[in-house]
Amino acid sequence: MANVGIVADDLTGGTTVGALIAREGVPATVFFDPSHVGTTSLPDNAAAIVSTDSRAMPAGAAFERVCEATGALRDQGARMFAKRIDTTVRGGVGSEVEGMLSALGPDRMAVIVPAMPQSRRVVLEGYSLIDSVLLTRTGVAQDVRTPVLQAHLPTLFRGQFKAKLGHVSITPVMSGRQAIKHELVELRREGTRVFLMDALSIDDVDQIAQAVVDLGWPIVCVDPGPFTDRVAVHSGAISPAEIPQRVTRIDPVPGETGTVLAVASSATRVTHDQITRLARAPGAVTLSVDVLAMLDRRNDVYEAECRKAEAQARRLLDEAATAPRVMICALDTVYEGVTTPKAVMEELSGLTGPEPAKRLTVRFGALARRVLDVIGRQDCAGLYLTGGDVMVASCEAFEAKGITLVDYVIPQIDQGIITGGPFEGLPVVCKGGLTGTEVTAVQSVNRILDERMRTHDANA
Repeated sequence: MANVGIVADDLTGGTTVGALIAREGVPATVFFDPSHVGTTSLPDNAAAIVSTDSRAMPAGAAFERVCEATGALRDQGARMFAKRIDTTVRGGVGSEVEGMLSALGPDRMAVIVPAMPQSRRVVLEGYSLIDSVLLTRTGVAQDVRTPVLQAHLPTLFRGQFKAKLGHVSITPVMSGRQAIKHELVELRREGTRVFLMDALSIDDVDQIAQAVVDLGWPIVCVDPGPFTDRVAVHSGAISPAEIPQRVTRIDPVPGETGTVLAVASSATRVTHDQITRLARAPGAVTLSVDVLAMLDRRNDVYEAECRKAEAQARRLLDEAATAPRVMICALDTVYEGVTTPKAVMEELSGLTGPEPAKRLTVRFGALARRVLDVIGRQDCAGLYLTGGDVMVASCEAFEAKGITLVDYVIPQIDQGIITGGPFEGLPVVCKGGLTGTEVTAVQSVNRILDERMRTHDANA
């Protein structure tokens, strides 16, 4: 069983930390259900990651979900543990971390390093900054499901944790691991169990990792991924190895084969710009799915929209002189860059609260499976999935157990292969709806086509 056990509060978080570990040349598999951990064989030099989809849950439910996932990893032999949190600290970090601590026993402590400097997320004097902007002055503050209204993390977390929390500021962190160890020891003498760390650079994160490894304390790493990765390496929980050298490109190259299926449901401006740019790329074809039909309480309306998408996909494949490089299957709201009003979603679906959004993602994931079946396993070069909820729904519709990470395109745009089910081994790139630049979707599709060529060359 994998030495490293990680619990993430959503799929994109799981793939992000998994991709960092995969870049060390170490297998990292994200599972959608804790029960799948014990049914999949992994080497010791590996990471097993469970996505609990608990970010928006009430505190008690999130505590229990994380506790269960941690227990599954512990029972399968994991000896290093980490709790992956969002780079913008959305969700109930306190309840989830304490769920993990509860499963691991009273001697276990938590070290929180919220920074991910390679994505321009840092913490200075306790304040979370995103690309030099205070967290609460970004769009995260208005997140519909999990807004963050406090950028001073010691204040935010002290309202979430029952255990005593201490804060190590940037000055001792920048002074190096001896100063960090001194601060941690002093805080521990005061009864601290949860330690929050400032960090501005990858070197800061690495120094913190070396310090906690030197101390030899039984800890849970709590972070977006970089701290977990460095602790795993410095502690010997994983042994790095070489990985294939991959490039990130925008233009097509000779020798590409197969069609990438791109699935997009996020109505954010970022996703709209990325999908619009991808639709202009050479060899791109588009399917537009009526969001209102996906929500309609009448199953015959939904089924008619699915059949329409299948027929359009067949027509695009049959009429093309050569196979499309990418087939984009997206909600019409993605192409238009608009959102569907909540009142409209509730009226059409006959549901309230979060239920209309759940129906939309489950149905859209099922439709994506039908389009994938039209393309066919042999002719599909891979999958580009954007939007955390639709990733989960699509992968469930594909009958996958999880995703094994191999690399990232850019940080937080993660590359892997499907694990389990009829599409085992199919390349996939996963991306949250708020990450990347205008060309990210193009780069991701090109990476998938590169991977298909690389795999074919290796098998020739």
